[in-house]
Amino acid sequence: MEIDTSELENKSYNCLDNCAMCCLCQPELTMEELAVFRSRELDDGLTREHAQGYVTDEPTAIRLQGSNGACHFLRDKRCTVHDIRPAFCRQFPVQLHALHRIQLNVNLGCRGITDGGDNLAEFGKSIVASIPNKTQEEELARVGERVAWFEEASKEKEVYQEPGRLRAAARGIIPNLADVGGIGKLLAFTNTMPEIGEMPPENILEMVLASEPPDDLELIASQGNYEMLELDNTASLPVYVDEKLRWNTFRAGGGKIHWMMLHEDGKMEPMGAFEMDEVSFMPPNDDARQVFADYAELLNSRDQFLGYSYHVCADMDFEYDLMTVYLGLLATTMLDLWWRASLVGKILGIDKLDGKLALEGIRAYDMDCLDMPTMGEFF
Repeated sequence: MEIDTSELENKSYNCLDNCAMCCLCQPELTMEELAVFRSRELDDGLTREHAQGYVTDEPTAIRLQGSNGACHFLRDKRCTVHDIRPAFCRQFPVQLHALHRIQLNVNLGCRGITDGGDNLAEFGKSIVASIPNKTQEEELARVGERVAWFEEASKEKEVYQEPGRLRAAARGIIPNLADVGGIGKLLAFTNTMPEIGEMPPENILEMVLASEPPDDLELIASQGNYEMLELDNTASLPVYVDEKLRWNTFRAGGGKIHWMMLHEDGKMEPMGAFEMDEVSFMPPNDDARQVFADYAELLNSRDQFLGYSYHVCADMDFEYDLMTVYLGLLATTMLDLWWRASLVGKILGIDKLDGKLALEGIRAYDMDCLDMPTMGEFF
């Protein structure tokens, strides 16, 4: 059984006092954890209704304050059930994903993560060690059935591509995704829905670079992000924790992007509103370009992102080559990240996209990326 912890390497983690960003996620309980909560007579903090929209027979989720605020058991950014907190909470900011293997991902929305050191990798290995091998094998087997179905169906439709080929093609293109023009070229290429088949990665790169980017790329990004933020379920709105550890959230409506400060009880304090065209791409400097390129490499290494492309390919009834789907998702994800970084700059009053603001954009966006549907499974 292969376990990949490479994303955790050369990173450290320190839980920041008064942050509590992780407490904005709705923890789900195992039956064993449910029994512990019931033994403490904490049933009033549990619910059958999950933030993702489904309902379970047993109350296997912790209630959110005001339906979209912090965990029911959080008070003044302090956990009142810390000694019995669920595995979901104990593992944060690490997430275990099963696809072809088990891979550990890091939620980069967490401000406690820094480069250098190795305590995050040690933490991740301790999480793996705490889960019985049988449980891990059963998870892989369950996901493996879905993956086997996908591979068989996509091969039958002649759209399948090996993961190694997908990642090799992306690696050649990624250096060009550090600016809007490169992203536009890749979008233009994938929008032609080319028949790629066994085309060598270098030929794919050549075709991408020869493509003409659309003139309305900024409008495409604005409209796409507007739709992403136009949600009825406020618990699904993105949250960006700034340097002052405030919970910023954004919602689209009435043709505007509304910036709000989220409070523990679920109340959202209006902070401002912007027309869509007020959030425009900021030109990056060299440091920002490097940060974006590194993040694209990270996406390309994540099995969750690969599983996302499987999900989208299947959802489109295998109409398009998997390479086209994979590269198209990479382009739109980087475009959305650029827009999100520009939005953060807007609310912070910053007009230059440097390496620091690019990192803030990732903090505001990575949780959304990890929440994208995947044919794999987090556990």
